[in-house]
Amino acid sequence: MQRIRIMISLIVWLFWGAEAFSQGSFTFTLKQAQEYAYEHNYDLQNSRYDIEIARKLVKENTSIGLPQINGSLSYMDNLARPTMIIPAEFMGGSGSDIALQIGSHYTTTLSGQITQLLYSGQYLVGLQTAKAFLETERQKDVKNRMDIRDLVAEAYISYLIVEESINILDSTFKTVNQMVEEARTFQQTGLIEEMDVEQMELNKATLEANLITTKNQRIIAYNYLKFLLGLQENQEIILADNLEFFLRQINHDYLLNSEFDYQFNIDYKLLKKQEKLVFMQYKLAKTAYQPTLAAYLNASTNAYREVWDFFDTKQSWYGAASWGLSLTIPIWSSGSRKYNVDQARLEVDKMKVLDEKVKNSLKLQVETVRNDFNKSYMIFLNKKQSLQTATKIYEQTVIKYREGIASSTDLNQKYNQFLISETEYTQAMFNLLKSNIALSKLLEKV
Repeated sequence: MQRIRIMISLIVWLFWGAEAFSQGSFTFTLKQAQEYAYEHNYDLQNSRYDIEIARKLVKENTSIGLPQINGSLSYMDNLARPTMIIPAEFMGGSGSDIALQIGSHYTTTLSGQITQLLYSGQYLVGLQTAKAFLETERQKDVKNRMDIRDLVAEAYISYLIVEESINILDSTFKTVNQMVEEARTFQQTGLIEEMDVEQMELNKATLEANLITTKNQRIIAYNYLKFLLGLQENQEIILADNLEFFLRQINHDYLLNSEFDYQFNIDYKLLKKQEKLVFMQYKLAKTAYQPTLAAYLNASTNAYREVWDFFDTKQSWYGAASWGLSLTIPIWSSGSRKYNVDQARLEVDKMKVLDEKVKNSLKLQVETVRNDFNKSYMIFLNKKQSLQTATKIYEQTVIKYREGIASSTDLNQKYNQFLISETEYTQAMFNLLKSNIALSKLLEKV
């Protein structure tokens, strides 16, 4: 009985522990979140499958050039055996022709064949093409990892930006709510008009609506980040890094002054892999003009019976064996091989044009993103200073309003000015951090 209780307790503990783990929370720095996404992001999981498929393709193409062994078993029941007409003279007689049935009632043949490809241009180039395809898939996986890394960074920062907006709005809402309560008291004593109270209540309602909208945006940003990480619905995350951490990571001078080398850019490297793959397709098309040489070895054994006794070991089986070479020489295809080669060569020429296009496009892109980054950096500094100024002015106006020095119109004006500055500041911060990610990726040497 005691053992049963222990077993039940153990099962309950294991179940509870597994449930608690599945519903547990994760605390992630950005780097930890990115590393987690490398393993659990849905797109990266499929990217790894693509690499494995490419590996299997290489092995499949390799096996074509290795010995191939096939066997066959055939059985025939002559329900009505064929008849041959033989002139009587052939049998040493005269007169009418003789009808002679040939063959046996039952026939069984067991055979096997070994073939070995000795030379095939298509096989050799096809194997190289498969390996080039594997290299391309590996390069795609590198690019996919970089894309997911940056998407996670943007989602991580987006959540923090929304969280920062909520903190500012929430703090402001508490101040406005307190002022509404004070205004009602002042209105009851006749110090201010009812219209002033209504204006403050309108400001409070507007701010409360903005706060609700922003909190909804936080939920969306939170769920999107979880999706990128590959987390389940019942799993929660806590972000360990803050916005100040990301702002400190920005190296303004380096990003603006470092040299750009397109040869180390991930998109250009992927293009070079694709160029190689297209060139291998061209080489593969040309091998259609080359002969194919193969060797084979055949062996078979046959049994002929009038009675169905194939498993009788005393009865005879008749064996046969042969080997040989098979040479296939392409002679005339009415131009189909030529046109296939021409198409493949034109694809190579297209890749050369695309190569030049990508080079110039990357250079233009770097300059564009650099300008955007520098503009975002300057605007951020400006909006940061503007928010500090607007906050100071609003707080001073609140004090003056409470002292009866400032009017409700002044307070309302400074309040709206503060909210606009807060919105512009958070948007400028997001634009800066986003452009920092984009420019860093372009300049990154892979």
